[in-house]
Amino acid sequence: MQETAQGQLASSGAEASAGPVIVTVHGTNDAHPDDDGERWWQRGSNFTQHLVYRLWERGVANAEILPLHWSGMNSDYDRLKGAEQLARALKALDKAGRPHAVIAHSHGGNVTVEGLTHAGRSEHRGGIVSFGTPFFKRRLKTVPMLIAAFQTLLGLVIPPIMLWYLLEILPSDSNKKIEAVVFFGGLAALGVWSLMAGLRKLGRSHLAARLFQSSLAPEQWLVVHSPRDEAMQLLETAAQISPQYVTTAAAMRALTAFASLAGVVATVAFFIWTGSYFMAPIIEKLKAGVYGLALGADFTFLLLAPVIYGAVFFAIWVIARAGGAWLYARMLTGAIHGGVLGAAFGGDGLYKLVGVTRLPPYLIRAREERIDALDLGGIDDAALFVAAQGLYNSVVANDGPEGGIAHPDVMWKRLSDALYHNAYMRDDDVVTGVANHLAAMWRRPQSQP
Repeated sequence: MQETAQGQLASSGAEASAGPVIVTVHGTNDAHPDDDGERWWQRGSNFTQHLVYRLWERGVANAEILPLHWSGMNSDYDRLKGAEQLARALKALDKAGRPHAVIAHSHGGNVTVEGLTHAGRSEHRGGIVSFGTPFFKRRLKTVPMLIAAFQTLLGLVIPPIMLWYLLEILPSDSNKKIEAVVFFGGLAALGVWSLMAGLRKLGRSHLAARLFQSSLAPEQWLVVHSPRDEAMQLLETAAQISPQYVTTAAAMRALTAFASLAGVVATVAFFIWTGSYFMAPIIEKLKAGVYGLALGADFTFLLLAPVIYGAVFFAIWVIARAGGAWLYARMLTGAIHGGVLGAAFGGDGLYKLVGVTRLPPYLIRAREERIDALDLGGIDDAALFVAAQGLYNSVVANDGPEGGIAHPDVMWKRLSDALYHNAYMRDDDVVTGVANHLAAMWRRPQSQP
């Protein structure tokens, strides 16, 4: 749906009289298939109507709203896919010559950051606004990093070898020129592709920063957030805490229990491995009917069992008390905390989300332009009661047209409306500030980035 809408809007933008376009990017759990509706990012919502009117008051007429549809899942993979969609939309608008801006909420801001790294510079791009976005800092995960390093190594080694083969074979065997060029040339091209893919992954942060900084000037981005934003506080706290899920004492007990199991396994494995050597004399004596002290002496190999068990147990016991338990506790704590952060941040992509900032990560050194809306105009305290009253009325109405207990989506929407994290777009001062910012950015000289 979104690609069709973007294509229609971009094609209509060839007209000189066409107004500017505001691309709205929703956050997590706020997706909806329709372009029109009551959600803040849809056409016809209170926020978009008020914003268009405020822009008209400031001389920016005929502003159009273009919602970007992405999954809205708490998934870094989905956010990066949404960023690709946003980049395509911005490129289409730029190609059509349409002045455009982007307004994003929550993780929609992360979608916007990554989308701008792919969209490139545009003389038609105006302001960027983000509400309550916990911006992520990314780092390539260990396994993808090793794969990228291997791709880079292949790219450095294979193409020169293939080119050398071509230079050696072509002059000496003129009958196989085509085969040689196709085979060795293809391998060389594959090596070059591998090199580019590996370098792109390894140098992503540096490349993304340069692309992002070239796509807009720092003053174009307006960051809007509140100290009372619950969602931002939660993610910031999760990134900062260093919990100890597993203590050294607990790891010591675990390793001691493991030492017992390892001793048993090592003993059994030893006798299975050497069974033929120790059992052969016993079997021969039993077959020959020879009993007595000689047979009993052959069974003395069983005395090795406590020796092997004790050696393995003692080795692990010593390692645990020599720092192994502390290291094991740290490793388990790191793994558990990584899983918790991964679930909270939605880190299911190639990149590890290692931190949260209140400014776009590639604009840290830029001048911060933000609205410190301490209580968001006082509107949110009342909104708590309004949302609760609406939910109560819908339940009393026995699941009427507005929905109630039997409609979890409606319940979630009503409850989330009472959060400060979702209150930015209901504040008149915030809408006015956004309109001022967008109007000012569209009035900038076109020579500025």
